[in-house]
Amino acid sequence: MSCKDKRFTRCFWYFGHLKKTYKLLRPVVVIDKTFLKGRYRGTLLTTIAIDPSNHIFPLAFLIIDLETIESWTYFLEMFGYNFHGYDTRFVVISDRNPIIINDVPKVFPFAIHIKQH
Repeated sequence: MSCKDKRFTRCFWYFGHLKKTYKLLRPVVVIDKTFLKGRYRGTLLTTIAIDPSNHIFPLAFLIIDLETIESWTYFLEMFGYNFHGYDTRFVVISDRNPIIINDVPKVFPFAIHIKQH
């Protein structure tokens, strides 16, 4: 939270019960972002996984005021710390955002990264 203007600069959260069942999900994580509009502007970063029955599970979220290399790195590190660990093989699917393309191999050196159009 920024003290100067009393606004959040970032807010990370996840649902605790998903952390316990994460190992039952497929080892594929989709990373994406969307812009928040209306009164509360910013960007929402998300990670999503799929279970063996093809149900979608949103795992972790970060609301940021500005999309930067630091905010993406923070999000990926927090996701890795809370869900994955850094030495586990899994697949990351994302768009061709240059920040994600550069950050995923740094934060998750054992991950396979698929970049979609």
